[in-house]
Order: sequence, then C-alpha cells, then structure tokens
Amino acid sequence: MTKLNMDLVCQVAVMVNDLEEGLADFRELMGIDENAVSYSDSRDAYAEGRLTEVKYKGIEGVYHYHQYNFYMGGMDIELFAPLPGYEEESNVVTDFLKENGGPGIHHLNIRMVNREEGIDYLKNDLGKVPLYDLYHLGRHCAYYDLREELGMIIEYGMRVVGPRASMTEDEIDKLIRYRED
Repeated sequence: MTKLNMDLVCQVAVMVNDLEEGLADFRELMGIDENAVSYSDSRDAYAEGRLTEVKYKGIEGVYHYHQYNFYMGGMDIELFAPLPGYEEESNVVTDFLKENGGPGIHHLNIRMVNREEGIDYLKNDLGKVPLYDLYHLGRHCAYYDLREELGMIIEYGMRVVGPRASMTEDEIDKLIRYRED
C-alpha cells in the first residue's frame, strides 16, 4: 500500500455562515495577524482568471463564495462563507454548512512529498475523485474527502502557503522531523 507522504500542514479552512461575523469572532476570541488579512470574492477570481477549471463533485461550473485569509499561530487560515444571494447554490461551502449543521473546519491543506504518486494512489487504488478540483493562479489544487477514512477533507496544493511559505527547506525539515530517542 502506498502511503500518502504528507509532511507539512500549511493551512486550515473554516466554513462560516457570515464572513464578517466569522472574522469578528476570530479577532475577538483568538487574535489574528491584522497585517496578513486578505479578502477574495470568487466572482472577481473567475473574472480575473485567478480561478479556472473549477469542478465540484466532478461538475465544472462557476461557484459563488467569498473568503478571508489571515495568519494565526503561525498558520494560514482560510475563512469561507457563501456569497449573499447564493446561499441556496450547491457548492463546496453551502453544502458543507448544511451537512455539518453550521460552521466548522472544512479541510487541511497539506504538502504532500509524493504529490503525483499520492494522487494516483487516491484515484486508482482507492477510487477517490476530488470533491473540489481547481486551478488557482495556475496551480492545481485537489480536495479529497477522506472523512470516512480519516475524519477530514484534505487539500493537496502545489506549494506551501501562509507564514510557512517563507521557511527554508532546512527549517521545514526541522519542523517535521520525527524525534528519535
């Protein structure tokens, strides 16, 4: 059996009903790096060509959501919510909120050392197809629903994101190295 060689969690994504309220809650309860807050609307991302070839459950389409990204505790946090007026659209955000009964952690973005081999294993050996599959800024991102196996959805992007993106490979190696006794 091929192992999914995951070595670095880069990001945690949280789905909320209301984006502004969600960000306010994080600010109040957890504190965030205000200098790292960025906003994105999927309509703009499509129009500007930042978001392309988007498939949800295998169906290519245009899906509506908005998000904040910010840093907290050395981690990149993605906070997603349905765009007002699109709450009834079936997409990765709205369906999660309905299935989950409200807000919650949606996925972890994990760097996979053997990305192509791992994706082939998921597809060919486990019969998995991406729950959500897209290109963002020309880079492929694939989200696999491993809730049955691991209790979570995993995003396999093509790069390290967030504060960890500035780390050298030596720093990452020290962070992920297992302790030997």
